[in-house]
Formats: sequence, structure tokens, C-alpha cells
Amino acid sequence: MTIVVAFTAQDSGTSALELAAVLSRSTGEPLTVAVVVTTPQAAGAVEFVDGNYLGPLRAWGESVLEQARESLPPDVRSSFVVRAASSIPAGLLDLAAEVGASALVLGSSSKGALGRISFGSVTDRLAHSAPLPVLLAPRGYRPAPGSRLRRVTIGFGGSSGAAHVATAAAGLAASVGASLRAVSFAVRPPKRLYGSVEEAADDLVVDRWLARTTSALRAQVGALDAALAERLARSLVVGEGVSWSAAIWDVEWSDGDLLVVGPSSSAPAARFFLGSRASKIVRSSPVPVYLVPAPRGG
Repeated sequence: MTIVVAFTAQDSGTSALELAAVLSRSTGEPLTVAVVVTTPQAAGAVEFVDGNYLGPLRAWGESVLEQARESLPPDVRSSFVVRAASSIPAGLLDLAAEVGASALVLGSSSKGALGRISFGSVTDRLAHSAPLPVLLAPRGYRPAPGSRLRRVTIGFGGSSGAAHVATAAAGLAASVGASLRAVSFAVRPPKRLYGSVEEAADDLVVDRWLARTTSALRAQVGALDAALAERLARSLVVGEGVSWSAAIWDVEWSDGDLLVVGPSSSAPAARFFLGSRASKIVRSSPVPVYLVPAPRGG
């Protein structure tokens, strides 16, 4: 199988390529680096397209791919393609289906904060429609040279699809030799400076959160894989903060980390739908995110 990378001349393309290289080193899979050019012909307006129109577009795409060739480390196997399509998401999805891609790697919008994941129109559409895993690189993502995946972290929020996400994450971690853990996030209002709540009582709230979350994780994942449920329950870490960003940063992160997030319970079969909780986690994540699509319908 291969990993499809959406490359652009902007930072989003470089960040996506950097993340794809980390994934390729870890899995041993080659990359298919793609530039998609949009054409009226692909949209059905054949009369407006001839060689004089499409030729310069393809030449531009090849010049952009040359940047990817120059920046991609030599230890990563790769091929390069310019694809004409009615839209960038359509072109990438068609290519992914054609080559049997295991994953699609995208960068963040240039309008987002440095070091965070942000959605542009292309990223948003693909994150919600791709039938295969989508990896998102934070804006400006630059791992250390030769980096590999070292730890896979499952974001657990108690959704009904937890077992499916945990199984996918555990399979990925096992295939690349990475460690595995689960995290959950407790977003609570700031402590009162002059209130009557004792610190011990506040700690009790966190302890109960941890116990309740651990119990839910054991129940949901254990219904499919009891051994995996116990493994994740022992690894569970809770990040606490007054905002999603603060709670996520309350957890220790390092180079080589990957955060796995699952779809909303309302996601259609074989598609990813980002619920409000998952959206906040993804947008606040300081590490790359792996979006697991919903299981295919039976």
C-alpha cells in the first residue's frame, strides 16, 4: 500500500510532507506525493479546455512537485503525480482509491495558529468525507530529522465508537512498534479564589472523573477486546484545564507522538464526522492527528 500526500507550494504542503515522511519511515510504506490542478474539463466543460489551457497547469504542477522532490529526505521511497480533477478533494480521493492508499496526509490552513491544526476548505471537506484514515499536520510541523512514530495516543471521550477507534490505534501502534496510551480531557471552570471549595474536594472531583472514564473505557473497549481495554485503562491519563487547549497541554507530549481521534456517533458508515468535542481536541492538538473513519456498514 501507499500513503497519499497532498502537496502544495505553501507551508501546508511542507508540513504534510514532513508528517508523511515520519509515517513512511514507521510503516515502511512508500509515498505518493500529489498536486491536484482543477480544470473545467474535469467538471464537464470540455469546450473550454484544450492543450493551451491544460498544458500550463500541468507544468505548474510539475514545478510544485519539484519542490517536494528537493525537500523529501532520501530515505523515504516516493512517487510524484499531477492529477487533474474538478476539485482538489475529488482528485485526492480518486487517486487514493486508484492506488489503494492506506492513508491521506494533509497540512493545516495557513490562516491558523502556528503549531496548531486548522481547517481550510479542502482539509475540512476531506476530513468529513474520506473513507480512509486522514492525518493532519499542525501548521509549521517540523519533526527532528529521521523521526518515527514513537507513541500512539487515543483520545477517549466516551463515544459509542471507542472500541473501533481503539482497535485501529492499537493496530497502528503494533505495526510501527510504538507505545500506546489513552487520554481524556476534563475541561472545568476556574477554581474560585475566594470560595468555600476545599482543594481536597476539588481533587476528589478529578479522581471521580478518572474513575468514571476508566470504567467507561473498560466497558466500551472491553466489549470487543478485554485485554486491550485493560491495557488502555492502565495507561489512561487525564488532562485538566479551564479550556480545551489548557487541558490538552496538561498532558505530556513529545516528538514522535500521534493523537488518534474517532468520529462522532452520528457519522455515516465509512466516513468521518467531527463532533464538537472532537473538533475542539483536534484544533487544540500540539501533535499530528490521525482521524479514524467510521466502520463500514454491515
